[in-house]
Amino acid sequence: MKKIITFVILFFITFAIVSLLAFPIIFDLIFSFIILLIFRKNFISIIILNFLILIMLFVIDISFKKYDEHTYFYRAHEKHKTKKAKYNNNISDIIFMPHGDIYYMDFGLSGKRNLIKEPRMQEFITDSYGIRNNKSKIKDAEIILVGDSFITANGNTQNHIPANVLSEISGKKVASLTYGGLNPAEYEFIIKKYLNIIRKDAKIFVFYFSGNDFLQKNIKKENESKYIYWRGYKIPKITGKIRFAYVNLERKKDKLLLKIFSEKNYFLRNVRARSHSMYMKFFSKLHNTGNGIQYYKIHNEVVGFYYPSEFITSDEYVTYIFRDNKILERVNGFFFIPIKLRIYSDYIDSVEIGENKKLKYLENSYSKLNKPVYDLTKILEKSVIKYLKEGKYLYWRDDTHWNYNGIYESMNYVNSIIKK
Repeated sequence: MKKIITFVILFFITFAIVSLLAFPIIFDLIFSFIILLIFRKNFISIIILNFLILIMLFVIDISFKKYDEHTYFYRAHEKHKTKKAKYNNNISDIIFMPHGDIYYMDFGLSGKRNLIKEPRMQEFITDSYGIRNNKSKIKDAEIILVGDSFITANGNTQNHIPANVLSEISGKKVASLTYGGLNPAEYEFIIKKYLNIIRKDAKIFVFYFSGNDFLQKNIKKENESKYIYWRGYKIPKITGKIRFAYVNLERKKDKLLLKIFSEKNYFLRNVRARSHSMYMKFFSKLHNTGNGIQYYKIHNEVVGFYYPSEFITSDEYVTYIFRDNKILERVNGFFFIPIKLRIYSDYIDSVEIGENKKLKYLENSYSKLNKPVYDLTKILEKSVIKYLKEGKYLYWRDDTHWNYNGIYESMNYVNSIIKK
């Protein structure tokens, strides 16, 4: 009995130490079991091996830490986000971004992802509310921009966030009410939350993103007791639940490792990223879900696109329409941000974008409320040619989000609306 208890204790100790290598959890379990199986008759050897693993972790981390400038986080959004739909307060940070979100979402399923990488430095500043503002305070702003990651400007440095770019163009004080991943109902909520401190004469503009602010209407789903529907794919319910539970466990392991190590730890920076890629590849092949990423050559460069089927269909779509009359009275207009694929579809022979029914739904819904909807699609499509002649793009080649060029052209159009 004493041996069994000792074996169990050593297993958990070994599992905890092996976990520090930042491999997938399933590997931690397998390696720990193999170690105990090999040395089952010599518990002292297990203790010595665990001690040697700890020494190896320390030596490798110290030896290689100084040679790599990136951290565990590939952008500041993940580093500073909270569970309260805001970032940490009063942050002033500079992070090296080795790539954008499209590169990350590929998980190494395609070798082409290395052709789109655009490394850059990202300055990330938040105000006392945990919102990405630095030039103007919310209470002082003459213009308020409301939206999700496009207005937060995920992947872009602080000077290039829409609020700061619009401020430079217009000469006015501009602030954001935004956080990556918000939905339109939350846009209304966040305005309501800060309404008491917003200037009475401030102009408020809300931005809907075509990519994730709309839902397909009346999606036909069969055998819902047997399948899970995820990103347009039909996944067997049992293995699907196992998949999502396992991914959640890996995320919890990330949080635990970050409490133990610094974000610059060698194993977090290098091994952990490959670990995520490894198990995501397995699940992608198991469920035949792929990664939703496609690569096309635009002008002289390869460009990555997040390309789930629902982005290009002509199905009917719906989205949340503001209902609070007090908020509607304060909002001066709504803007529609197109997906990257729509902007570049004329330059890709194999892609045919469907009719923009998301925009039509938005326009029809707000016209009934006497609120204008402005489409950024046309201004961005017109700008594509100008920038391609200079070998430049409007969206990051390795990201779903617009870069400074796309932000500048869009905010220049917003400024023309403000002047009317």
